[in-house]
Amino acid sequence: MGRRFRLKSLKALILTTPKNIKELMTTQFARPEGKAGQFFTLAMNVFNFKLYNAVYNYVSKEDGARILDVGFGNGDTLKRLDEKLNAELYGVDISPDMKVAATKANAEAVAVGRMKLETASVEQMPYEDEFFDSVYTINTVYFWKEPEKALGEIMRVLRGGGRFLCGFYSRAYFDKYKNFRSDDEKYYTVGELRELVKQNGFENVKVKLVDGKKFMYCLVAEKRGNEVDNDSGDECGQLP
Repeated sequence: MGRRFRLKSLKALILTTPKNIKELMTTQFARPEGKAGQFFTLAMNVFNFKLYNAVYNYVSKEDGARILDVGFGNGDTLKRLDEKLNAELYGVDISPDMKVAATKANAEAVAVGRMKLETASVEQMPYEDEFFDSVYTINTVYFWKEPEKALGEIMRVLRGGGRFLCGFYSRAYFDKYKNFRSDDEKYYTVGELRELVKQNGFENVKVKLVDGKKFMYCLVAEKRGNEVDNDSGDECGQLP
């Protein structure tokens, strides 16, 4: 990929060309940076709210649970979880700009150690084996260059019996907006993503429908190990 198109202000975003808008959308969603990154992550907070609720429904609710957000963006989901749960929250994101933004948004939690944020990729995370009770990611799976390696790394840091949650839009959604698709991204059908996760060692892999009109889903999978409670319902809880 060539030089990334960046904006110095939101005014420049409004005045930019359709060609540059397309480039911004296909790069900023993958790795938000600068003013454009701030704008697009705020937009994602709105568009993905139902996925945030789905993730909340299935993360560990135990006191002191260790929960990891892969691709935390501006830290909005972590902030909402911090308000609802008595948990140790962690996050990795490949964008240094997003670490700055998320740290600012969660300043109190970071200051007292309830939340710890790192700049790192999903393929190489700075955590010990079997460290987390839940690992979740929302709308990042399309950008994983090595999905098998990424899932292996998630498996490594997840404890036995822990859950992996993946909020995503299926390929049918992106087929509606082909002009904004990127050859650098991988879009999955529900069946393809479920099979990919199964092939990489996860068990009890289920895909919950979040919004049928928007082709929005939440994959829920477990690492073999200790017994965990299985949620039978498809209804998603609510974040504040």
